[in-house]
Amino acid sequence: MRVWQLSILALGLLALTGPGAAAAPQILGIVASNGLPMPLHCEKGYCSARLASFCLQEGRYAPNSSSEYRLAPGSRLTILADLGNGRSLRIPGESLLTIRTSSGFTALSVSLPEAKLKALGAVSAAVDVGPGTTVLPVAWAGDPHPQTAEEIAAATGPLRHLAARTFEDSSEAADSARLIALVIDRLPEQAAAAPRRISALWSEVAETARRHGLSPGSIAAAGAVIADCQEGEAPGSASWWSGICLGMREAELMTDLNRQFWDEAAGGS
Repeated sequence: MRVWQLSILALGLLALTGPGAAAAPQILGIVASNGLPMPLHCEKGYCSARLASFCLQEGRYAPNSSSEYRLAPGSRLTILADLGNGRSLRIPGESLLTIRTSSGFTALSVSLPEAKLKALGAVSAAVDVGPGTTVLPVAWAGDPHPQTAEEIAAATGPLRHLAARTFEDSSEAADSARLIALVIDRLPEQAAAAPRRISALWSEVAETARRHGLSPGSIAAAGAVIADCQEGEAPGSASWWSGICLGMREAELMTDLNRQFWDEAAGGS
């Protein structure tokens, strides 16, 4: 996909985002990990992970970049902390993780201070997303159109259950988006390491996906996106272009799935 094609796609996604009215944005769902947790990467004192997300409210504006969210009741984000020597901890992430939008309604960033992981003795960590996980926009005083109790109940209840069929129940497209997010999440590491081509990063992610039992179709689809984005790479480096291209293609996949979900929800299925 060339630069002009990405620019057209960006305009289409911005149209879905809307003018950013000063009112509560959409309630979002997060694609469940289904056995493939997202590693937390630490940089400049904070550890973060990118999670594929989707919109549960077509009628509200999409969130702006870095809009803050919180876990809805009954939702689960778990920090899997590796303590070394075969020891590990499972820690509820609700009180530790900050949740912000990364790319409209299609990706979220979850983060916590690196010092908190070090205090636990963790040598590495990942975030596991439980089934049916939903996040609510953080409310603020003076909101002219806050989320109502009825809207929250609908989004976290019947709409979220319906969304699982599109985004979590053997969805090759959603799994492909999660695999692309895993590659994107590893790109910042290259600033402090020897340059590596994006194909090397993809080989590691694909092997992890196979070990966790993801379908060959989802791995092949993600691999095709990786190959397409690599066409514009500078020789011998995982470049700025790769991150832009992969981010746009991830958003494209999630937006297409979201349209399918909205159509299904409107049909009362």
